[in-house]
Amino acid sequence: MEDFLWPVVVAFVLTLVVVPLVKALAWKLNIVDKPAARKLQAETIPLLGGLGILLPFYISLWFFYEGATNLNLKAVVGCSALIALVGLWDDKYGLTWRAKLAGQLLVSALLVLFFDIKTTFFEWDILNSLFSIGWLTFITNSINLLDNMDGLAAGISAIAAFFFFLLAHQAGQPDLAMFCVLLSACALAFLKYNFSPASVFMGDLGSLFLGFTLGAVAILLQVKEISNWEIVLRHNDFFRQYGYVYECISVLIPLLVLAVPIFDTFLVMVLRTLNGLGIFTPGRDHSSHRLSRMKGFVQRVLDRIILFYIRSADRRKATRQSVLLGIAQARTALILYACAALIGGGALVLSQLSLRALVVFAGAVVVSALFSAHKLAQVLVYRKKI
Repeated sequence: MEDFLWPVVVAFVLTLVVVPLVKALAWKLNIVDKPAARKLQAETIPLLGGLGILLPFYISLWFFYEGATNLNLKAVVGCSALIALVGLWDDKYGLTWRAKLAGQLLVSALLVLFFDIKTTFFEWDILNSLFSIGWLTFITNSINLLDNMDGLAAGISAIAAFFFFLLAHQAGQPDLAMFCVLLSACALAFLKYNFSPASVFMGDLGSLFLGFTLGAVAILLQVKEISNWEIVLRHNDFFRQYGYVYECISVLIPLLVLAVPIFDTFLVMVLRTLNGLGIFTPGRDHSSHRLSRMKGFVQRVLDRIILFYIRSADRRKATRQSVLLGIAQARTALILYACAALIGGGALVLSQLSLRALVVFAGAVVVSALFSAHKLAQVLVYRKKI
């Protein structure tokens, strides 16, 4: 683990230095996010923050990446740069959801079909290709949709990348581990400027880049090398005969690590459909928006802690409304961070125990997700209550 310490420090500090520079560049190029009815901010915020994650990450890789012959990771780096360009165009000029989705599908197809980075769940290669393209596009969109509140997408991405780092390290994939820990360090450092009250947004450049990269990492991660499942399953007649079932079960770990953005995307899609809205219709109806309107004991305790932070961090003369909004956003982000850490940590620990324990844990997560979805659906965000 000591081998990763110095690269992490460099990536972290480099991000802290680069983000103010890209903020200034965003103002100069007029790549900014202006207040609107569906948005939470009350003032114009620069949008190029994603470049402050991407550039330090690439520079750190160039200095510290030892697996220079790993063509798979080189392909991910190249394709992630392409998806970032799609996001940059959207930040500057705007894209329809169809055009943005088409760009994501094209880049995902490039990684899967040209560089042959795909899953091996199915016996038919065409199914593996289609599934992988769908997976990359879905996770890219999930992180993009999750970027709806200060610090949320960056924090969740940092947590997910950190767990992927630990899993890759256990699986004996040092090059992938270095890749993930540098990504986590850059996303974490970005929170210095993006946590509520945010002074810069990552924009679609950042969210598409993070989502695509995390989706690709999940495919490259060799889950079977992490646990002792294969030894156990080798003596099981069912799994010897139906090996693809084992392959499907192995995807539980990446799914659990990315559980929060996956849950949010499904929640939004289902509730918008039930309300007769298009699934790509923008609005304040994500799990984070709904959670910010709920207030129990935990939320009240967090509010008191966060209030001091916001008053000390925001040097401007903040209005009562902006302070309350900042508290709600920070509280919501912290709760979702905790959920991501708890689920990802559970998956990491249980991967070392037994397959049955992991399946039971995944089942418990699904039940908890359904219960949470029911509660969140009761929060009124549309004109009529569901």
